[in-house]
Amino acid sequence: MPRKQLQSTAARPGRAVSDETLDLASLPPAITIIPLPVNAAGVRNLDFARYYGNGCDVVVYAAQRALERMTRACVESGGKTLSAATIASYYRHGLSAFLPFCATIASALERELRLDDLDRPFVDHFIAHVRQLGASLSSQKTRYSVTKSVLVAMAQSGWIAKNLFPRNPFPNSNRSAKGQPPLSEPERRNVLQALKADMRAIIKGSDPLTSEELVVCLLAVAVRTGINPTPALELLADCLQPHPIKADRYVLVSFKRRGNATHIQSLRRATDIESMVSALPDVARIIDLVRERNAILRQASNHPELLFVYESRSSNTAREPRRLTQTILNYYVKAFLDRHQISDADGKPLKLNVMRLRKTFENRLFTLSGQDPFLTAKLGGHSMKVSNDHYLEAPENAKKNWRLMGEIRTEELLNQGKVAPLPTQNTPVARCRDTVNGEHAPKNGEHCQKFLACFRCRSFVVTGDDLYRVFSLYWALVRMRETMGTSAWKRVYGHIIRIIDQEITPKFDAETVSIQRQRANIDPHPFWRDPDILEGAA
Repeated sequence: MPRKQLQSTAARPGRAVSDETLDLASLPPAITIIPLPVNAAGVRNLDFARYYGNGCDVVVYAAQRALERMTRACVESGGKTLSAATIASYYRHGLSAFLPFCATIASALERELRLDDLDRPFVDHFIAHVRQLGASLSSQKTRYSVTKSVLVAMAQSGWIAKNLFPRNPFPNSNRSAKGQPPLSEPERRNVLQALKADMRAIIKGSDPLTSEELVVCLLAVAVRTGINPTPALELLADCLQPHPIKADRYVLVSFKRRGNATHIQSLRRATDIESMVSALPDVARIIDLVRERNAILRQASNHPELLFVYESRSSNTAREPRRLTQTILNYYVKAFLDRHQISDADGKPLKLNVMRLRKTFENRLFTLSGQDPFLTAKLGGHSMKVSNDHYLEAPENAKKNWRLMGEIRTEELLNQGKVAPLPTQNTPVARCRDTVNGEHAPKNGEHCQKFLACFRCRSFVVTGDDLYRVFSLYWALVRMRETMGTSAWKRVYGHIIRIIDQEITPKFDAETVSIQRQRANIDPHPFWRDPDILEGAA
């Protein structure tokens, strides 16, 4: 009997060039397992066998083929298309709900499900099914999104119709749940103290590092660099490179697949070996320690290029070199917290992961940079919007700190001669008593460029003639709200708007304020017409 070549009969507008015929003559296929390359999630095989024989074999096979393609591209590109961990999440969090749903629909229809059954009403029914599973809104959105990624891949191959998906079926899901906040200062100090104690014990040893000791080293690196979890687990043995200019520095090279970007951080290497005992060692020393102590294990493993490799002690894989995975990391982070009995501000056991350390690191950058959101985002290795939306938290004393520190001069006061005005220089915001040696000036002979810091600088001066520039900045910041999102914008710029509205505006004549406010809105000062100028103004 000749083998049949079957395809979906669904309408396929804009059929993909990569359209490929599915061989549906003999299902289930002989091979139902997709082997994944080694990955930080620790998932090695995706097994579709349990999904066959439930009335939706065609859909299961199409999904399997879609993930096979993704896996092949992952291997060929070295993980630059999709990481193996991401493909595993499609299977574990998306298809694990979608394929049983397909089986339920097939049972209700009392026939085999076809590819052309996967239309817009079908997707709408699946969304309703996801909403009824009882998970949080953010989890529902995640389950739908990863399933959609597989269906999109199937549509691109021409197996199902395109344009099946509603626009944003889970609105405001990003607001329904928020990740762990950055560590408070007392929590951060407690974690650092515990890391110092563990690192002292590790330094005194000479044997290869165990998986638990590697997790301590990874946490110590994360708390000092703010590195992302997966790039941390996938650091290469040669991740530390000599600095191209400064002899006393090194650069830490990590790779983030999501942005397909290499992230480079400059590190200082301590020259005093005693500093490793008295304080938390610098990052370069920790990486050297891991590389040297586990060198033999690494070379004997299947992944000699990775930094974090250890000897397994479990019964079924004893003495086998293994790479550090997310599962092992989570397990020993909890063991670290339990061992040191670290609690949060409420006295409850502290919840900690690498992502929370990253948030803490970025918020400290924000504080140390003088609350400069642009410099913080640059050092964090992402856009300002990502930094504002997902990392930065308003300091508890932000409202107290952000008050007008400068001087407001009204025309009436000056005309009466009761105040002897000191010389000032015009700035894009208003005026400054000393742009070279002022409070926030670089004090290297160059003029101060931190215009958003003017409002908390004692050299700042505002007169009636400056209101046009003040309100030009005001409207530039207001327009930023559309691109940043209200909560992030309020956190970063809300205090400046409040200072202008509540501390500067009431000091001037209402009619003058109204005229200059309207003028600045319609025809802003040239310096503030381009919103990109804000990136250099912080």
